[in-house]
Amino acid sequence: MLKIRVLRTALMVLESLVGLSLLVLVLLTLFGYITIAVVEGSSMEPTLQTGDLVIVLRKISVNDMSIGDVVVYRRGSTLIIHRIVMIEGNTVITKGDNNWVVDPPVSSDAIVGKVLEVGDRLFKIPLVGYLTLLLRYSISSLT
Repeated sequence: MLKIRVLRTALMVLESLVGLSLLVLVLLTLFGYITIAVVEGSSMEPTLQTGDLVIVLRKISVNDMSIGDVVVYRRGSTLIIHRIVMIEGNTVITKGDNNWVVDPPVSSDAIVGKVLEVGDRLFKIPLVGYLTLLLRYSISSLT
């Protein structure tokens, strides 16, 4: 009987922590401090793969970035997730981990944010983004 009470208490604590975490994520998103992105494509493999969900820290400047950081930037209407290989003033040079050549220079104005790292590793939730990709391509095939 004691084991059941302990398990129920542990489950309630876990549910509370998950709920609180989701609330914090929603608030940070609403206030523009973070956004969530879904990886699509193979340019960042093996680090990031299609369907990975990442949290992007917004409201950062070039001074908050360093070589090796993974950033999200806009090229036209496309969002790209690549690693910084060089910083020159307000311009960064990026490259996908799985690409042979660097990307064209990116102005700091085009950078949406930096992918969240925990310790020395990128924070990612594998496979979760497939639902978003499935919905996007299902809807676009209807139009």
